[in-house]
Amino acid sequence: MSYSHDNVIDKLLKLNERIAVGEVNESREKDLIWCQRLISDVKDSGLVPNKSEFIMANTFWKKYNGGVEPTDENMWSLIDELLTQENPSKIGAIKTYRRFVDSTLKEAKDMVDAREIKIKKGW
Repeated sequence: MSYSHDNVIDKLLKLNERIAVGEVNESREKDLIWCQRLISDVKDSGLVPNKSEFIMANTFWKKYNGGVEPTDENMWSLIDELLTQENPSKIGAIKTYRRFVDSTLKEAKDMVDAREIKIKKGW
């Protein structure tokens, strides 16, 4: 898939504006820093984001436009990546789930545990 560099920057700037609007909290600040870093990287390099960064940006857009459902496939693809990398990061997967879905630590752990079993069994 081909993307226009200027179009990508425009969409990332809109995402940055969407994240910046609202009550300031630690989560929003962290998301804003991520978005601003990506904007800077794209502007400086002239390249477009990689697939994971596009998925993350899309999931942030959903988060700040009504919320992310616990069944969101974009979010799960990010989590799957963390669970299946050479050095799996279950803690990272749980943090990613909680970053997008309003849940308790136990709920997030249970969801990630279930996903991990699903991956291991090849379901």
